[in-house]
Amino acid sequence: MRTVLLIGASRGIGFELARQYIEEGWRVIATARSDEGLAKLKAMGAETLRLDVANPASNSGLAWQLDGEK
Repeated sequence: MRTVLLIGASRGIGFELARQYIEEGWRVIATARSDEGLAKLKAMGAETLRLDVANPASNSGLAWQLDGEK
């Protein structure tokens, strides 16, 4: 199964890309800042990770969570 990582996927273009990738059968790892955004993505079938790109600790946490992903 092909995998895609989408940063900022809880709305707009990111959300639409997540929807289309899921519809095509891809494994989608999607990030969002808010609980609402994460819940919306999870309900659609995406694997979700919390990320605030303005927060350096959050970025480091993302790298740790993705360790071993291809």
